[in-house]
Amino acid sequence: MTKRHEVRLLGHESCGSDIVTVRFSRPAGYDFTPGQWFTLTLNTAEGPETKTFSHCSAPADEYLEMTTRLSGSSFKRTLESLVPGDRAVIAGPGGRLALADEVQKVCFLIGGVGITPVRSILRHAALSHRTFEDALLVYGNRDASCVPFLPEFERMAPQGLRTVVVYETPPPGWGGEEGFITAELASRHLPDHGETQFFVAGPPVMVAVMERILDELQVPVAQRHVERFGPAAK
Repeated sequence: MTKRHEVRLLGHESCGSDIVTVRFSRPAGYDFTPGQWFTLTLNTAEGPETKTFSHCSAPADEYLEMTTRLSGSSFKRTLESLVPGDRAVIAGPGGRLALADEVQKVCFLIGGVGITPVRSILRHAALSHRTFEDALLVYGNRDASCVPFLPEFERMAPQGLRTVVVYETPPPGWGGEEGFITAELASRHLPDHGETQFFVAGPPVMVAVMERILDELQVPVAQRHVERFGPAAK
């Protein structure tokens, strides 16, 4: 049985108008692998509710962090209204999205808050001074108003991480990639991907698009690592 832990809110940090990173205290003895998830239970106006979130902090951090989009639901309203010291319950960890220590070539195809488990993986790599032969983050976002953790990723260039930002609506004067992540875009930045491990995470609809891209790139199933946020569409 997964162990439940009481945690305290330490603070919020907003990114744009509808994305927030939430920091909780870390229970003694709580360990996880970068890329795993936990469940969070809050007492909302509609009663206790439990949702699943990826860790976006690293195992070496003394706190636990998650990043989510504020949807206006009773759960998200309660989460947004918490003040430092308020208590909640987590359970975990769970999930098998993990980057093996021996992997030297990796590509992350990520959009929006799908970045959360990848940030955990990359923050762990940064804190561990891990270097890659070639690591590529293709990072899609709606616009430049909120690109969570981008400065951290850019600082990892000396460790072998290349970050390619893709804006659906680019800012004036933008000279980079725009529109959506496609197989053509990915292959331009990674023409030789025969030994590359691919990571995809996000809502089911977004993940389905990224999996079609992997199909177009003819990436073997053994080189795919996928995490879906929420139930698959029926």
